[in-house]
Amino acid sequence: MYSADTPFPVYCHDCFFSDRWNPLGGRKPFDERLPFLEQLKTLLDNVPRLSIINKQTENSEYSNYSYANKNCYLTFGSHYEEDCLYGAYSTKNRSCLDCLWLYGSELLYECLFSKNCYHCLFLDHSEDCSDCSFSRELKGCTNCLFCSNLRQKRFCIFNEQFSEQEYNKRLSAYRLDTWSGLAEAKRLFLEEVRKRFPVRALHQVQCENCEGNTMSNCKEMRGCFFCADSEDCVYSVQIDNTFHAMDMDYMGYDRSERCCQTIGCQGLFDCIACNACWHGSGLRYCQSCFSCTDCFGCISLQQKKHCILNREYPPEEYRRIAALITDEMKRSGTWGAFFPASFTSFAYNETMAKDWFPLTETEASKRGYRWNSVEEIPDVKKVISAKDLPERIDDIPDDVLNWAVRCETTQRPYRIVKKELEFYRTMQLPIPHYHPEERHRMRLLRRHQRKLWKRSCMKCGKEMQTTYSPDRPETVYCEECYLAEVY
Repeated sequence: MYSADTPFPVYCHDCFFSDRWNPLGGRKPFDERLPFLEQLKTLLDNVPRLSIINKQTENSEYSNYSYANKNCYLTFGSHYEEDCLYGAYSTKNRSCLDCLWLYGSELLYECLFSKNCYHCLFLDHSEDCSDCSFSRELKGCTNCLFCSNLRQKRFCIFNEQFSEQEYNKRLSAYRLDTWSGLAEAKRLFLEEVRKRFPVRALHQVQCENCEGNTMSNCKEMRGCFFCADSEDCVYSVQIDNTFHAMDMDYMGYDRSERCCQTIGCQGLFDCIACNACWHGSGLRYCQSCFSCTDCFGCISLQQKKHCILNREYPPEEYRRIAALITDEMKRSGTWGAFFPASFTSFAYNETMAKDWFPLTETEASKRGYRWNSVEEIPDVKKVISAKDLPERIDDIPDDVLNWAVRCETTQRPYRIVKKELEFYRTMQLPIPHYHPEERHRMRLLRRHQRKLWKRSCMKCGKEMQTTYSPDRPETVYCEECYLAEVY
């Protein structure tokens, strides 16, 4: 994940987790005369780092923040996946492509926030569905197109019931196996479906006393979004199985508790300001520390205890120095805050910040952030503009694997990999016309904002909170009115 111009060494997975190097070797003791953050920055610039966080995987070298994946490519924050490509924040799926936050599904394409589904396209917030396309808020449905808010239905288009024969006839007329047909169906989905059918103010399933959106099995949450199986958390995003914590991003899978200002971690207890640390406790300002306890300002450690700036101390001395550092940081106003932005090893457009707070290169530079504008030049036999691709996958030759395709909007070149081509042929889908990162950006636009507005239910008039701003075109119902409409 690190570019070649970073100051520290980068190790492959095998070398990093081997005994061929010592992250504690030759580290200077903490200097009580110098600010802690200054000494931490020096350490971070010199200690080797893990190239990607990708544990117990098979044939999935191009995935990050991932665990126990097999045959996956460019998936991020996903676990127990098989044969998945270009996905993020998903678990236990198989043969899914260009998706976000899925669970237990197979053969899905461009789907969001759905679980236990099979062979679906452009599905949002749906469960237990098969052969459904361009639909949202479905449960237990089969063969539905351009539908919303249905339960246990079959052969419906725009929520209208058809016979199986008539449904298949109308489905064929949309030509979803062509690029132009798929593009028109996407337009209908994004424009017509959201206007025709009411939407629920918030997505909360089996939640108690929660403030936020897209949550399931949660209790006592405040200002939280995209959370599951968590309790008593504040101002947190994309967390799972997390308790009594605040200011957290991308936590989950293994239980975490009593943490603050952490990101990309799992299995942590009583930790503050940690990045990509797994299965530890009592960590303060640590990065990429695995199975460690009571460490302060450390990086790239494994199964260590009582370390400060990657140097081991006796327990009593550790506690004394840790107290000194804490007091110094409290006096300077830095205690409890995350690492300073100047510590980052990434350019702004290499980070997930652009997913939530998109900036142009000029805007990012004004704020003091770096920008990586290196142009990709693939080593290929042929470069083709996306608009010149054949309409149908049946007309795409095997040789496309040796081409570079230029994105219709960004002009960035991208490749089609073998497993991706196999997926399009299985699903009878055309080759996409956009770079994978552009597809990801477009997918994020379908996601709800991390912001709440107060507005009135458009059926009963009751005041409610919702992620739909007042200027949106949707008909927004409170939870009671929405459920009465659906059931």
